[in-house]
Amino acid sequence: MPTIQTTDAQGLFTKKLIDVYKEKRPVTNFLRTFFPTVEAPTLEVSIEVQRGFEKVAVDVVRGTDGNRNTFSKSTEKIFIPPMYREYFDATQLQLYDRLYGATEINDAIFAAYINSVADSLMELQNKIERSYEVQCAEVLELGTVTTVAQDSIDYKRKAASFANPGAGNYFANASTDPFKQIEDRCTFLRQVGKAGGNTFIALMGGTALNDLLNNVIFQKRQNLFNMALDAVVSPQFGATGATYHGTITCGSYKVQLWAYPQYYDKNGVSTPYLNDKKVVIIPQNPQFKLAFGAVPQLIKPNTMPKIGSYIFGEYVDERSASHIMDIKSCGLAVPTAIDQITTLVAVA
Repeated sequence: MPTIQTTDAQGLFTKKLIDVYKEKRPVTNFLRTFFPTVEAPTLEVSIEVQRGFEKVAVDVVRGTDGNRNTFSKSTEKIFIPPMYREYFDATQLQLYDRLYGATEINDAIFAAYINSVADSLMELQNKIERSYEVQCAEVLELGTVTTVAQDSIDYKRKAASFANPGAGNYFANASTDPFKQIEDRCTFLRQVGKAGGNTFIALMGGTALNDLLNNVIFQKRQNLFNMALDAVVSPQFGATGATYHGTITCGSYKVQLWAYPQYYDKNGVSTPYLNDKKVVIIPQNPQFKLAFGAVPQLIKPNTMPKIGSYIFGEYVDERSASHIMDIKSCGLAVPTAIDQITTLVAVA
């Protein structure tokens, strides 16, 4: 079996590791698809917001000055993204001594070691990826991002963006018209959120979706064979872990029904990303971002800071006899158009 000097293998290690690492498949990130990535070289990330209007012009008498218009000042909002850093000690890997404690190593052992390191780094990135998915879920449901090491962030959603019809008016009640409730939420997005188009996306919690499908008014309308207002179909699995359940018509709007039966571990408890009892409705193309700021790093003279969603590091801690490999990331889900989110409580 071919062998290679360990001094040469150690130099090739990083390059080969990156090749293998990029082949690994990430965790599901359906909610993140609504938050395109933006990377900044600064500690803080900022957005500039100026609310628009839909006023109409009023005709004037010829020869007069016309109607004077003033525009509200734009508001800049600055946030410091939370920082995530995960690491492991490579000396604990079974094959570490074969690479750093011998004079030569065969290609099979070298490849196995690279794969073990890549697998470990991917598991660390997956932990952070899930945190970003949780961030997106919190923003969509509540308009906040909960943090531990710094102050949590509240994006100040309007009270009118939250709807709770109250006892006797949830989807499970026979007299409840879910189409009207969803239509009202779409009207909010159109009038207040200034969302364009007439098609919206409903992110359904598990119980909320079941109650909708079992709702008396909903089922009755599905029997209108010659008046196809809806196209509710069997679940189709999306590429990122979501399931598409079809499209319904709510007044003048079309609404796509999506479920996201994915979970994360929160203090040892399997927790769904979407609240089972709620429905979150957003436009097809909302103005949201997942903004990444710069991670803390030592910058040598005449070198540029590293910029990216994830920054990998490697160093030797002689005091603890550890060969540390870490991954750092500073990302924040930012709903630039905060009024383009509405939440409906559908289950008691």
